[in-house]
Amino acid sequence: MSEIQGIIDELKNIHDGEAWHGPSLKEILSGVTARQAAARPLAKAHSIWELALHIAAWEGVFIRRLAGLSLEEPEEGDFPVVTEVSEEAWRRTLTRFDERHRNLVEAIAGLADERLRETVAGKDYTVEYMLRGLVRHHVYHAGQIALLKKG
Repeated sequence: MSEIQGIIDELKNIHDGEAWHGPSLKEILSGVTARQAAARPLAKAHSIWELALHIAAWEGVFIRRLAGLSLEEPEEGDFPVVTEVSEEAWRRTLTRFDERHRNLVEAIAGLADERLRETVAGKDYTVEYMLRGLVRHHVYHAGQIALLKKG
């Protein structure tokens, strides 16, 4: 298996497969209502909804970085603001969440393993370091979402 395929497999498993750490993001988000997603069981913590938007926003940054652009933060902000709390708005967020993930996997699939050793535009780290960090980023936020869902 190529290194790229290994990273893709990890990302797919964390998103909606058999994640090694526990439930995948899709599994955790399954059954969450708009009201639950917008809730703040911990006053100073982000909501489930904000975390889902955050994950999707950063996947967009990684897609653009893989295309050679130098970006510091997502256009929509690090933790995009939830502007409408409704079941329809929550469904749109989950659809965007899945679409952005598919787009990221497609962008990564187009890379050759040699590209992993290249430096990311505007950064002092490699593509591999960025993508492996993305895997850890998703696991970290999956844990947060799982705890918030219990609250």
